[in-house]
Amino acid sequence: MKLITLAVFTAVMISGSAFADSFGGGHGGGHGGGGPTLPQNSSNETVNIYQAGGNNGASVDQSGSKYGDVNISQQGFNNLATATQSSAYNSDINVSQTGFGNASSNLQTGDNSTINVSQSNLFGWGGGNSANVNQTADSSIVNVTQNGSANWANVYQH
Repeated sequence: MKLITLAVFTAVMISGSAFADSFGGGHGGGHGGGGPTLPQNSSNETVNIYQAGGNNGASVDQSGSKYGDVNISQQGFNNLATATQSSAYNSDINVSQTGFGNASSNLQTGDNSTINVSQSNLFGWGGGNSANVNQTADSSIVNVTQNGSANWANVYQH
């Protein structure tokens, strides 16, 4: 019974990965898979993305949004999360990645906004994660937390 369950679970994971890539949202850089880029430009918008496994990608553009929230959660390895909030005032970007070899790149240019990036271990394995944050906004906050080894963070705030 366990063998059958594992085979079905594996088939679903492979089918899900193939389905996600069929949208053409791949983003290169050694990260496969992907999904569509989600543009938004209105008020009070929230995007929630959860991905588990490896080589996944998430890209969100909330340019022009006010009171917008982007929440990306990824578990596994070699995942990429990209979030952009240009002229998005009073908005938040929250990225949580557990595992290794994950990357996060975030841009925010709206005042009174926050970027939170958390990269940590998954089942005792972690490290080699990178976070790149660019925030050009008044009265705004950047928080980057990384656990594990060989992590890298680049924050540009002005």
